[in-house]
Amino acid sequence: MNKKIVLLPVLFLMILSFTSCNETTAVSPYDNWQSRNQTFIDSLQSVIDKNTDPNLFVITPMSTLKSKIYAKKVAGYEGMGNSPLFTDSVQVYYKGVLINGEEFDKNFQGTNPDLNFEVPFNTAVYGGVILGWTEVLQLMKKGDRWIVYVPYQLAYGTAGKGTILGYSTLIFDMNLVNIWSPK
Repeated sequence: MNKKIVLLPVLFLMILSFTSCNETTAVSPYDNWQSRNQTFIDSLQSVIDKNTDPNLFVITPMSTLKSKIYAKKVAGYEGMGNSPLFTDSVQVYYKGVLINGEEFDKNFQGTNPDLNFEVPFNTAVYGGVILGWTEVLQLMKKGDRWIVYVPYQLAYGTAGKGTILGYSTLIFDMNLVNIWSPK
């Protein structure tokens, strides 16, 4: 009888040790990255098709008809005047995140740029930025603020850049603050 009582805890410990030896694999936020990014873009098209968000609109780039950029205008930031030309330069406040919410770049803190303390990004509309930005900037007006969804084909492609993996859809909060033409 005493042997059975002693063997029961030993048996329990053996079972516990065998089950705790199973290896578990952690899920990476980048697992199935290409398909997750494509699914994200497809979901935006689905929103357009079903008209479930009337603020979401499509930009068909002049450079390629195969990829679409999606955007939303941020209320309270309606621009005025002309849009920048291909040859112009601009000042932009922006934040960039991936579809998993990871921020990869920004030039303002908080939810809104502070024009008194934060410095906008100065760039040429063409040549200084990803192709998606070139397409979007030519449609924005000074003062506009948009949330922009740029597919990988119009961003860093299949190779990626720095910490941005290939096939990454880039989501930008962009506020166009100034436009100037070359002299």
